[in-house]
Amino acid sequence: MSKKWYGSIDNRIEENKMYVDEIKVGTPVTMYLWSDRNAYEVIGVETQKKVTIREFDAIHTGGAYENKWELKSNEKNPAIKIAKRGNYWYQVTEVTPEEAEQIKASEDMQAQISCALNGFNLDEIIETGKTKRKYTRVNVSFGTADYYYDYEF
Repeated sequence: MSKKWYGSIDNRIEENKMYVDEIKVGTPVTMYLWSDRNAYEVIGVETQKKVTIREFDAIHTGGAYENKWELKSNEKNPAIKIAKRGNYWYQVTEVTPEEAEQIKASEDMQAQISCALNGFNLDEIIETGKTKRKYTRVNVSFGTADYYYDYEF
């Protein structure tokens, strides 16, 4: 059985590499998508296998169809928790019973829809009193922050 490749071969080669010996707050991170790359920074380190990252704002500084970007930190961008399980990194999405109660009480339909789309049953979380987590695989490298937009799509 052959392995199915997707996106840019350059992204497949670079993903999941460590360009630093230790992950620290401020360490740059690249997240590899299909053929694009997004730049992040580490904003919290629980352990070397559990970190919180935040996306940089990428400001286009090149000409048309040119991949020249200036990266700027933006504290307003949402934080993302990622954890290493085995050989791979995963984005961790979780809802605690307290958060589930707040979402239900606020009647925030957007938050309720987001929970439902992520497979979280708010009533079940409240009833059991247990935090529910979802792990979604991400391809990242630490020690480099590279932003690339593929104009061919």
